Amino acid sequence: MFLEKKKAHLAVVIGCVFYSMNGIFISRIHDMAISPVIFYRLFFGLLFLSIYIVARGKTSDLRLKKKKGSLFLQGVLVVTCMLLYFTCLKITCVSIAILLQYTAPIYVMLASPFLLNEKIGKESIAALFIAITGVFLIVRPEGGLSGIELTGTYMLGMIAGLLSGVVFAALILNVKVLKAEYPELAIVFWPMGIAFLLLSPFAFEVAPAVLYSNLKVLAAFGIVSIGFGEIFTILGLANLKAQTGSLLSLIEPVSGVFFDIAVLGIALSSETLAGCALIMGSAVIISLNDSEKLPEK
Repeated sequence: MFLEKKKAHLAVVIGCVFYSMNGIFISRIHDMAISPVIFYRLFFGLLFLSIYIVARGKTSDLRLKKKKGSLFLQGVLVVTCMLLYFTCLKITCVSIAILLQYTAPIYVMLASPFLLNEKIGKESIAALFIAITGVFLIVRPEGGLSGIELTGTYMLGMIAGLLSGVVFAALILNVKVLKAEYPELAIVFWPMGIAFLLLSPFAFEVAPAVLYSNLKVLAAFGIVSIGFGEIFTILGLANLKAQTGSLLSLIEPVSGVFFDIAVLGIALSSETLAGCALIMGSAVIISLNDSEKLPEK
């Protein structure tokens, strides 16, 4: 049991590392709006997942059972989360969008005792505050919180960002609901397929020549983020407490920072380094806390 729990922790971390490469791919895609980018990301990701499932002889894992409504809901949540996040990103800025989406662990911690009967420990609360502080230091808006506007269109972007955090939390909680009925591959495949269908109208919003010029990057984007990223993340989240999984997902902005440094050449400030250290520290706290509880069970 201890080994399985450690594997689940590691799976979430690895999945977040793959997800954190999104910025690298986005920076290399040109002349495409974000909606068709998301669509083709899903297309190549699903293609990779289909090949992987068939090659491993796991097609039986995709058999539909009960809770079909929860599967459909997961697909709707995936699309909604992406659209809200990118709306916030377009209206405000990258730092605000990340900061608001990664308030999700707060909502998970508040909701999990009622929806999943999970207890909130002192260690989880401490880890949450440490991690959120770390995220703020990493993506600190210029001028700090005082630099955030609260009027007009900017306020609409802020609301979209906050809602993206709520929807992200709902995604994590719904994974635990689906795990009672479906294996991890089904939890990955069907919601992504639903999201793909919902976004299919955006497939025709890009010229063939532009699509062809971006094809290699889009294929890599889908395979890395939807293929590897989704498989590892769902594998971990499905086998951990929702609170633990949501806190470990905060590793994503940390690894994103280091990809930005290594690939995009972005400088690392002392505040960013401190934020990374705080998030890593919170991950250690929550992991050690889980480890200590296992022998008691």
